[in-house]
Amino acid sequence: MKENGWEKISGILLNCLEMEVSRRGEYLDSLRLERDLRTEVESLLELEEGAESLMNLSAVELSDGYFDERFEESAGAGQIFGAYRVVREIGSGGMGAVYLAERADGKFEQKVALKLLKREMNTAALRRRFQHEREILAELEHPNIARLLDAGTTKDNIPFIALEYVEGLPINVYCNQNDLDITQRLDLFREVCLAIDFAHRNLVVHRDLKPSNILVNESGAPKLLDFGISKFISDDFENADLATITELGVMTPSYASPEQIQRKSVTTATDIYSLGVILFELLCGHRPFETKENDFKEIYDSIIKTDPPLPSSMVNFATMHLPDLAEARTDLEPPGVPRSVVEQEPKPRFKTEMLDTRENIALRTRRPHINVTASGIRGDLDNIVLKAMRKEPERRYSSAENFAEDILRHLRGLPVTARPNTYSYRAEKFYQRNKVSVFASVLIILAIFAGIVTTVWQARIALSERAKAEKRFNDVRTLANAFLFDLSPKIEKLPGSTEARKELVTLALQYLDSLSTEAEDDQELQSELAAAYEKVGDVQGNPSNPNVGDISGSMASYEKALNIRLKLLKSDPNDLIRESDLANNYKVLGEINANGGDLEKGKAYLEKALEMRETINKKEPTSYEGRTRLAETINARGDISFDDSEHKKAIEYYERAREIYKKLLEERPSDHQMERLYGNTYVSLGKAYGWDDDLKSGEENLDTAVAILSKLGEKYPNDQRVQRSLVIAYLRTGDNYADFNKEKQGIALFERGIEVAQRLSTADPQSVQAKRDLAIITRKLAEVLSREGRNKESLEKMISVLSIFKALRDTDPNNAVAIYDVANAQFAAGGTFLALKDYDGGIKILKEAKEGFQNNLRIDPTYISAARTLAFTSINIGTHYGKLSESRNRLEYLKKALEYKREGLEALYKLKNDNRLSDYDNKYVSKAENELKEIESKLAG
Repeated sequence: MKENGWEKISGILLNCLEMEVSRRGEYLDSLRLERDLRTEVESLLELEEGAESLMNLSAVELSDGYFDERFEESAGAGQIFGAYRVVREIGSGGMGAVYLAERADGKFEQKVALKLLKREMNTAALRRRFQHEREILAELEHPNIARLLDAGTTKDNIPFIALEYVEGLPINVYCNQNDLDITQRLDLFREVCLAIDFAHRNLVVHRDLKPSNILVNESGAPKLLDFGISKFISDDFENADLATITELGVMTPSYASPEQIQRKSVTTATDIYSLGVILFELLCGHRPFETKENDFKEIYDSIIKTDPPLPSSMVNFATMHLPDLAEARTDLEPPGVPRSVVEQEPKPRFKTEMLDTRENIALRTRRPHINVTASGIRGDLDNIVLKAMRKEPERRYSSAENFAEDILRHLRGLPVTARPNTYSYRAEKFYQRNKVSVFASVLIILAIFAGIVTTVWQARIALSERAKAEKRFNDVRTLANAFLFDLSPKIEKLPGSTEARKELVTLALQYLDSLSTEAEDDQELQSELAAAYEKVGDVQGNPSNPNVGDISGSMASYEKALNIRLKLLKSDPNDLIRESDLANNYKVLGEINANGGDLEKGKAYLEKALEMRETINKKEPTSYEGRTRLAETINARGDISFDDSEHKKAIEYYERAREIYKKLLEERPSDHQMERLYGNTYVSLGKAYGWDDDLKSGEENLDTAVAILSKLGEKYPNDQRVQRSLVIAYLRTGDNYADFNKEKQGIALFERGIEVAQRLSTADPQSVQAKRDLAIITRKLAEVLSREGRNKESLEKMISVLSIFKALRDTDPNNAVAIYDVANAQFAAGGTFLALKDYDGGIKILKEAKEGFQNNLRIDPTYISAARTLAFTSINIGTHYGKLSESRNRLEYLKKALEYKREGLEALYKLKNDNRLSDYDNKYVSKAENELKEIESKLAG
């Protein structure tokens, strides 16, 4: 059939399905269709009777029925695809199949779920969809999401992907077979919500959430599967329509949202709705519209128009119809048999065969006992589920994280944000559905009670004005969120887009500022605003994230969020979630201020954050997230002590953080982010021991860090945080080796680190963090090359490093750290000029460095690193003048050498008297004193 012919038929068919059967013939007569076209439409309408059975099939089952059995050429056991050998088939659909496979190259043992496109379906369009799924999975590194392990093509150019093989049961089956109580079900469901929130934050919407796509393994950890029809929120996949509209044929209607059923734009709110249906089923053992699932029109109307019942009202509800196939298929395997993908029974080819199969399954299936009571659900949980399942996407939870937080608030006995529908909302919806009836009633009332007209009219005006205000408010809120979370991620990868991103962030902040003045009493929105300000601050200059280097803008954004969070906590001082949010704000503000050069202010914020974290930890000593946040704050406080040259104190903080991370990792050994944080503490300890002049302890800790993080880096090559931690480990370890006179080992580590840093900077060219990391490790390499006598090569690298640091400084001229980076690179280059015997060039660049350090101290007089390096800069200038005196202007240059040496030593003496010099620095003081005596001797002679 031609494509335009099918479009015409599908339009006519949809119109017919909405009519009574008796009117369809008259409608078709009025169209005066060609005989063949009319026959085709009528034959399709005859299939409507059997549609009720099809409605209970999954997307894979539904598509599979359209192909002849000869079409399904499945891979047999033993076949090799890439590095994998097929063991058996574990799932099949119209477009492809999934096989249990094992590693065949002998490198190591590994089981995978191998997803393979069918040979007959190997078209360009479907290959693009397959590639789309691969790209989505590559972005999703999370302990509760089945990971992408490998991808490739067969010898026949058929694409395949290898996924983590998950042995487990669907979440509803797991809960029922293990007789989980309501608290255990909610805790398990919260983990699912947080995994979905991670996907959403990576701009991915699942679009087909259901129990069979959420498996729970033997240890009780849920795993999300099947991102086959997912989409990137910002991706123009194939074309705009395909990127935003979900066709009914590739989703499960029982869990589909109203916008999916109506084929409207899909957002993260679509997944929130499906999560609501899943929670509904976990709580009461039923789906909200399961009695309608056998009739397409009924389930369509119910999802779009009918409010779901309260879950508490369905706990003891006994269905009179046969158990539906969608539920039965989750229990096809014997209880307790682990699985990765539900293995499908052969699909019937005709309607009667399908009904027989369904009845057979129904006879073997019984409603499981649900260890939940109606009283345990009634109230908050009813409201939470119904908020997630609101018809209007904007009235659902704004994120899966907020959904999980509301459940946590319920578990803690705190007020939840979900509320039952208000009278004004129900009245407005009733009016929209019954405009004609309401208008007729008004006319009757007008004739009888003329005085009521004025009151009714005024009420309508008030409602209209309120609706306009709410619409404007929601429009502004949507626009601001689009700038922050949709447009900014799209342009950040474009070369030279830093200025555009700054303008975009500024405009979004203006919108957010306008909202904050209009919604002071809406605490939920105020909390969202605070989170939005913090997201903007992260993009602007959070040193822990890729950022555009706007430190002052980042501080301003976080301080606005801080003011909101202080008010929220004041209104409810016992709210641990608000207390935790405020503590995290203090912590990041401390890091931003320290990174901007204000160590004292950074220390004050981090002290406050640490105090709050310790209080929270006493209230919830077993909280995994709470202890993680505590360790992060302790580690950040250690960084302040290190930057303040208090190395022994820094070591104490780092050791304490490491012990917490170690215990957390023992609890969740599969949490690779926790393993990364644990490895980072060894880097911090190695760095601190080295500066405390304990090079051996430094080397031991740093070698451990490299071992942990390099292994983690191989396992998670696409995780930017893991890769950056590896860069820092190579940098610190190479530096320590160089200080231990092991230059060759140091150079090898620097070069490995530069390779990773270059890859990160290329992948994210707008990230100031990535550029700075690359420049710092390259500068370290240049210094060691000079010590090895490779001075020309060293100088070339120094010049390239200086160009990067100067560009970063120019983007934020008041950033003390950016100023320090330039001056410190110039200071290091002075040593290379000395080795090349270019004393004039060395004096010139060292004087530029001196000016930079002095500028540092004007901005922040407590900047210890700038003060100590300024002193050594003066001493090095004196060294260059001393060398020049050997060839010309002897007396003049000796006097200058003496002047600069004395200036530098006096500065060091002051720092030493203030206990600001480390043992590492003290050994250079006596060396400088000897050089000064030698110059005085020359002048006296």
